[in-house]
Amino acid sequence: MSDDCGWNQNWWREAKAISLERKRRFMVAEALAKPGDSILIVTEGTVTEPVYFNLLLRDLKLSAVRIKIQPGDYSDPRHVIRTAEREAKNQLRKAKKGTLGINEPTKFDHVWAVVDTDVAVRNGIWNDVHQLATAKKVSLAHSTPCFEFWLLLHFGSTARTDLFDGAAAKSAVRNALGRDYSTNEETAKEAIATFLSNWPEAISHAEEVRRHHQGAATPQPANPSTEVDKLVRAMKESAD
Repeated sequence: MSDDCGWNQNWWREAKAISLERKRRFMVAEALAKPGDSILIVTEGTVTEPVYFNLLLRDLKLSAVRIKIQPGDYSDPRHVIRTAEREAKNQLRKAKKGTLGINEPTKFDHVWAVVDTDVAVRNGIWNDVHQLATAKKVSLAHSTPCFEFWLLLHFGSTARTDLFDGAAAKSAVRNALGRDYSTNEETAKEAIATFLSNWPEAISHAEEVRRHHQGAATPQPANPSTEVDKLVRAMKESAD
């Protein structure tokens, strides 16, 4: 067919360009952070979680100043959220007083609390935790039953139904590793370093588990599940 009949021989290129633009817009809309964003991460745990995220900082070649990691006050999600809020406000005060360290951000663009749900759900306060985080504008990277489920996803995708509580999840991680991983900071560093590089796969596995629960209409927070993948994605996006 000739061009005189109005046939556009490049129609497929135009269609592809439109498709790529739609995909780009979708990815921008779905982005959790942008390059150069500063992130505050406050963890409920005092060993495993801080060690994991500090090792991830090194793997992503991110500045430990631009992304601050610290344990929260007490092993209670509500205290972790309040610690995150306080630290974010302290950063703003330091900026106003001109007491920031070299390369410290004037504010944190994103504030995250890394928490477990098992005890909060058992004590009937999970809704309070969620509402507090919303009120304080703190994003929750929560895991059910605990952070160890995120670690398990570094070994493969699973929605196993025997992780009744934190103790069961921790035992599952020890079995997967064939060793202890959380006795102290040095033990955690040695153990986590052996599987940390699988974090991209863990993100995919977390998304698979989330889709599984959505399809099954599982009550939230679904056991097992995790939102830590969203935080790790934000960290990666801030580094790009």
